[in-house]
Amino acid sequence: MSRSLWRCRNPACPVPHGAVLGRLTSEGGLVLDPAVTGFRCYLDTRRAMVACPACGTAREFRGGAIVSSPDASIR
Repeated sequence: MSRSLWRCRNPACPVPHGAVLGRLTSEGGLVLDPAVTGFRCYLDTRRAMVACPACGTAREFRGGAIVSSPDASIR
């Protein structure tokens, strides 16, 4: 089950407090928000770059798992 929101940290993001990019799980994973349409995964370093759907800025996630919707594209 998810425990906290993971948001965009770009101060210029048009969404107040930053757009929601996903939810962090108690196991250290990230469940991407359905609005996220772009991300890159680097399996060798266990990290991912997730693009904000509102401003396009990428935020780095380091963890063990990422779950996305089937409609999200890898970019």
